[in-house]
Amino acid sequence: MDLGIRFFLFHTLQVLTGTKIRYWRNAIDSSLFKQWLHNLQSEIEILADGTLALRQVLIQGVDMFGKRIGFLKFKADIYKPVPGIVFARGPAVTVLILLESDGETYAVLTEQARVPTGRIILELPTGMLDDDKGDFIGTGVEEETGIKFKLEDMVDLTAFLDSSTGCRFFPSPASIGMDNLNA
Repeated sequence: MDLGIRFFLFHTLQVLTGTKIRYWRNAIDSSLFKQWLHNLQSEIEILADGTLALRQVLIQGVDMFGKRIGFLKFKADIYKPVPGIVFARGPAVTVLILLESDGETYAVLTEQARVPTGRIILELPTGMLDDDKGDFIGTGVEEETGIKFKLEDMVDLTAFLDSSTGCRFFPSPASIGMDNLNA
């Protein structure tokens, strides 16, 4: 299926999807996909200087979490060839939980099976933001750790980032499947 979407001021983006993709309309209407398009077009991002151009997007997979998009996989066709497969999962948080006992400070880690690496990895607890407004209620982190959170006890560490970065942090912007976890 081919669907034209307005992109930039005067350019139409071609969006393709296989006939078996059930939620393709949810995918392109989602805040997740729209945010990705917005990010491409912002002043300092991939398409800003005009040397690259987005020609089409192929929706390859959509996983729904209830009524919302959980995971979205699509391939971006850029005029100048660069790796362009995208696995968009939406905003998420990592929570650094510090516990003090007998004068020692400990960080809480969770064991996670990470299929792309073929390993069980110790990592900081994480969770996806619970709605499109960016609210963090902490359900996912609470499920992983058994610890109930009070929002007033939390500190947003991204507030300490240099404002020129947009106060954003991308811990793994490429691929988790790369075997760079041997340390």
